[in-house]
Amino acid sequence: MKLWPFRPIRLPDEHLPHGLNSGQPVCRPCGTAWPCTTAGEYLSESRCTCGAATWWDKTTPRKWHNGPRCYTPADVTRWQAAELREARAPHYPPSHFYPPKPSRPVRQRPPYRHTPAGPGDVKLGTWVWVRPGALHAGWGDVTLLGMVTALGLPRCEIWLHGDGTVHTARADLLIPTASGGRRRPAPAWTRWTVAEHLVHGKPAAPPAPEPVQAELFAA
Repeated sequence: MKLWPFRPIRLPDEHLPHGLNSGQPVCRPCGTAWPCTTAGEYLSESRCTCGAATWWDKTTPRKWHNGPRCYTPADVTRWQAAELREARAPHYPPSHFYPPKPSRPVRQRPPYRHTPAGPGDVKLGTWVWVRPGALHAGWGDVTLLGMVTALGLPRCEIWLHGDGTVHTARADLLIPTASGGRRRPAPAWTRWTVAEHLVHGKPAAPPAPEPVQAELFAA
C-alpha cells in the first residue's frame, strides 16, 4: 500500500532563497527562480513600500524582500520601539474617548475657604465633588474636584482643581467633600447635593394674602 507523503506545515528550509539582494533569487536545491513550485505553496506575495516584491510565510512571521534592503537596522529598532510603546500604552474603553474640550476661562486658585458645618451651610470656597454630567463631555465621565466660586440655582460656578478652568455646573450634581472621609456614621445632610443645601437654606416665602374681593361685594 502506497503511503501518503508527509507534508510539512511550514516552508522547508532546503527551499529557502539564495541571492535575494541581487533581485533575482533562486531556489537552493531546485536551481530555478524563487519561489519555486514547492515554496510557492507556503508563501503569499505582497509589495514593499519601496515597490519591491515581498513574500510572507503563511504559517510563520518570516518574510523575504526581493532586492537590496530599503531599511536600516536603526529603522528596525525604531519600529520595534514604537510597537512596544503601543503594546504598553493603556487602552481605554470607548466611553473614555472624549470630544475636544471647548474653551473655558482659566484662573488662579480662589482665596475662599469654607467647610459646611450643617444643613444649608454652603458658601463660596466649599470644595465639591463634580459628578459626571455636570460639565461638558470633554472633561470626561469621571468625578472631579472643584471649588464653588458662585452660588445659584439651577447652576453654580466652580473652579476646577487640576487645570484651573472655570465652569458653570449643575448644582444637583455637586456634592460637598465633607460628605466623605468620616469614620463615624455621618448625618444625612453630609450626602446632600449643593442644590439641596441651597433649597434648605433658602428662606421660606411669605404667605400670599387672601383675596378680599368677596367681602367687598358681599352686600
